[in-house]
Amino acid sequence: MHFKALVENQSGCKLKTLRTDRGGEFIYKSFLNYCKEQGINRQLTIRHTPQQNGVAERKNRTIVEMARSMLKGKELPNSFWAEAVSSVVYILNQSPTKAVRDKTPFEAWHGRKPVVSQLKVFGCIAYSLVPAQNREKFDEKGEKLIFVGYSDESKGYRLIDPTTSQLVISRDVIF
Repeated sequence: MHFKALVENQSGCKLKTLRTDRGGEFIYKSFLNYCKEQGINRQLTIRHTPQQNGVAERKNRTIVEMARSMLKGKELPNSFWAEAVSSVVYILNQSPTKAVRDKTPFEAWHGRKPVVSQLKVFGCIAYSLVPAQNREKFDEKGEKLIFVGYSDESKGYRLIDPTTSQLVISRDVIF
């Protein structure tokens, strides 16, 4: 329901058809009633036939393979899989595709070319500025972190502190 509201608000188009598998989240009575109330045509794939939604299945496979490659390439644990998947989707949306002629998905959605100068190598070392109020006079000004993606909520990078496994979002970063 939140996705529908977001997509319709950003695109100016109404959601007309939704094709899903028969996962529990898609067959709850309340969700089915919501779709009826909103006039959304529901299409369910037959169980054990992912080829009915072949484009989505192939894209999911591409995303998983790229994320696995990024994790293994930087010798990061599988616990960072969600960060890797999020980064892959971000990169794919900035990249040319056959699905949208002569445009990137970002360009087709937003109507402008994406800026790619902020793209960084997943898993690389990043030094984030420690704010002056959080350090003493002779403390180091930067902390060594691992780059794991791009923030959805701000113009910052998602970084992991390897010693505490805490997520840090920062804009003042040197790679």
